[in-house]
Amino acid sequence: MFVKIVATIARFSLFVLPVAALATANCGGGGNGGTAGATGTAGTTGTAGTTGTAGTTGTAGTTGTGGSAVASCTSVSPTAADSTIMDWESVTAGATTSSFGNYQAGTYGGGTFEYPGPASGSTCDQAVNLCPNFDGKNWHIKGTVHDYSGFGIYFNVGVVWDVSMFTGLSFDIGGTFTIAANVDAGAAPAAQVTLNVTDRRHEVDSGHTSDARLTCGTCMPSGGSEYDGSCVAPSTVVTLTSTPTPTTLHWADIAGGRRPPNFSGESPDPTQISHIAWVLPWSGAGAAPYTVDIVIDNLKYLTN
Repeated sequence: MFVKIVATIARFSLFVLPVAALATANCGGGGNGGTAGATGTAGTTGTAGTTGTAGTTGTAGTTGTGGSAVASCTSVSPTAADSTIMDWESVTAGATTSSFGNYQAGTYGGGTFEYPGPASGSTCDQAVNLCPNFDGKNWHIKGTVHDYSGFGIYFNVGVVWDVSMFTGLSFDIGGTFTIAANVDAGAAPAAQVTLNVTDRRHEVDSGHTSDARLTCGTCMPSGGSEYDGSCVAPSTVVTLTSTPTPTTLHWADIAGGRRPPNFSGESPDPTQISHIAWVLPWSGAGAAPYTVDIVIDNLKYLTN
C-alpha cells in the first residue's frame, strides 16, 4: 500500500509529478487462496464401472491486504464522534507509526506514513529518510529531503471516504528547514508544505497507472500517462512557523484540481476522498538536500 501512496503523491502539483502514492486510497489487496474443489465420487463397479463425478471448482479467493486488486471501491463514512482524526495522545512510547479507526480492509480507518522511509525491518536513518516520533503526543518528523518527499495519511484498502458531514480540515503544524550538513551550494527552501487532498475524480484511473493494482481513481489523463500533468489533485500551500500553529482549511480553500477535458481549479469532492498528503519542496535533480524538523498535532475535521 505504501508504494502506491508514494506514486500518487508524486503526481501532485507541487512538482510536476509529486504523486502520492501509496495508495492510500488504493483499492488493491491480496486474495486468500480459493477453496479446493471437492474430490470426485468414485465410479460404481459394473460391467464397465461408471465414471466418477468430477470435483467441483474451487471458490475464488477473496481480496485481502496487499496483492491482487478489488474490482471497486467502497465508500465509508466516519461518525460525528470521529471528528478528531488523530491527536496522538494514546500512542505507545517508541512507536514508529500511528493509526486510527478500524484497522481492516473496507472500513473507516488508516494511519500515518512518511517517504522516503527505511526498508522493511531497517532502522530509520535521518540522513536519508523522514523519521517519525510520537513520544511528545504529536507527530514529530525529522530527516533529510534529497528527492521527492512528504508524509500523509493512508486509508484502509478498498475504500474512499465520504466526509461530507464535515466542512474541511484543521491541524496544528510548525517546522524548520535547514541546509543539510556538508552542502556548500544553495540554501534551504522556504519553510512550507503543499497539502494535497485527492478524490476519485482527480486520481488517475487504474488503466493509466504504473501501479499493478487498481486504484479508486476515475481520471483518464489526456496524454495517456499518469505523469502528463492532466490529472492533478486539489492542493494548497501551508506556510510553516517555528512552533505549531493552528491551520484551518475548508474544502473550498483547497483548490487547483485538474482533470480532462477542461476542468480546472476544482476543490476535492468530500464524498469521495481517497488520500491526504503533505508534500515537501523539491526542485529536482541538482537541488541541495535540506533537513526538516516538523511537528503536527490535533488533526481534525471541521464541523462549521
